[in-house]
Amino acid sequence: MSDQIFLSDEDVVSMAEDANLTEASTSTGEELMERLKYLVHRSSNLEEEKASDWFEDGVNCKLLLAQGGGWQKGKIRILFEFVPENPKPTKPSISTNSASPLDDLRSHLEV
Repeated sequence: MSDQIFLSDEDVVSMAEDANLTEASTSTGEELMERLKYLVHRSSNLEEEKASDWFEDGVNCKLLLAQGGGWQKGKIRILFEFVPENPKPTKPSISTNSASPLDDLRSHLEV
C-alpha cells in the first residue's frame, strides 16, 4: 500500500509563505491548483482551455515505459501529492494459504 495522498479541492495545506504558490501560510487544494493553472497558462503558449486540460480531464498522449511493453494510449494530468514524513504502519497480513488463521499457529506448536 502506498503512503501517498492525492489532495482534493477541500484539503488544506500549511507551509511557509515563501514556499507556497499562493503566497499564504495555508491553502486549499483548489487554491493551489488554480494558482498552478494560472502559472502554466501564463508561462506557456497554451490557450487557457488547453492549459486547464492538464489539471482536469488530462491531455491525450501515448506513453512508452522504460521497462518495455510498447506504446500505451491514455491521458496525462497534473495532481498534487502529499507524502507523509511518518507513514502509518501497515497491518501485518494474515496468510491466506491456511483454512484458518489458527492453522499456522497449530503447525508451529506441533499439536
